[in-house]
Amino acid sequence: MTELIRASGATDFEEIAAFQRRAFGHEWLKSERHRLQRPEYYRWKYSPPAGSAWLVFVRSGQELVAMLAAVPFEQAAGQGGSTTWQICDIATDPRFRRRGLFARCLAALAEAVPTDVTFCFPNKQSRAGLIKAGYAVSSTLRLRGGPILGLAMRQMNDARASSIDAVECGSAFQIDPRRHGSIRRSPEFLRWRYGAHPFNSYLAVTTSHTGSIIRRLFSGRVALVLETWGGSDEERRAGRDAARRWAKGAGCMALLWAQDPLAAAQAGRTRLDAWQRPWDILCYARSNSQPSPRGTTERLHVHLGDWDAV
Repeated sequence: MTELIRASGATDFEEIAAFQRRAFGHEWLKSERHRLQRPEYYRWKYSPPAGSAWLVFVRSGQELVAMLAAVPFEQAAGQGGSTTWQICDIATDPRFRRRGLFARCLAALAEAVPTDVTFCFPNKQSRAGLIKAGYAVSSTLRLRGGPILGLAMRQMNDARASSIDAVECGSAFQIDPRRHGSIRRSPEFLRWRYGAHPFNSYLAVTTSHTGSIIRRLFSGRVALVLETWGGSDEERRAGRDAARRWAKGAGCMALLWAQDPLAAAQAGRTRLDAWQRPWDILCYARSNSQPSPRGTTERLHVHLGDWDAV
């Protein structure tokens, strides 16, 4: 039996958390997954400012054996304020895999959002099913990193970076026309995404024209830049430099960030002291409208912060 519902206060988040732990308990990342696989996390995740998530459940009798969620976000003005749905929490009970349950979930979701764009950061096991359902790679987040050494660093001519609460950065995320395919970073979205997360802590490092949102990992030894803002590529690089200086002052040993998907042609300008991780984070997308507007999914611009939210 397949169920298609909107998340609400009546949703059994305890059941969802228990099923996610059961479905992924065998993976080596289970300690990090288990940290998040709690009812409070899904209650937060399925209630963004754009509305409630769609949930698709497949049951065998009364037992939950497969599911996925689609979380709604408002696209930036260049897309006409339309809704984009992020597919996440794709899971099948190990006893019921290879029975087409993922395809059933995707088909049910397509009926619920027949004219909208859906996107996903799938693991390797889910990619074949997405491609069969009409999805294609839309963006690539190439993770890079660099050590933070105890040497004097190049100073910018801008104001000194300061650390503030992320929810105060709403006015900094002005829509850049070249980023018209991105999820709208409204103050409400930032407050939900970075200020209301039940388990993760974030901060914003800003200068007068640019800045970055950061999450600290591995007991604070590594700083992860989730997104930067500014009106040009140079300002976004300056935002990352501000994050690097902050991380050095905070005692971090390394800084991680993602290459801007729209600046792939400039990949050769990476810092000499940076390294590239041996894997990319792929964003798959599909426009559910028939026929789909040309280039709809190719213009979808995502941040590392979008991946971090899943």
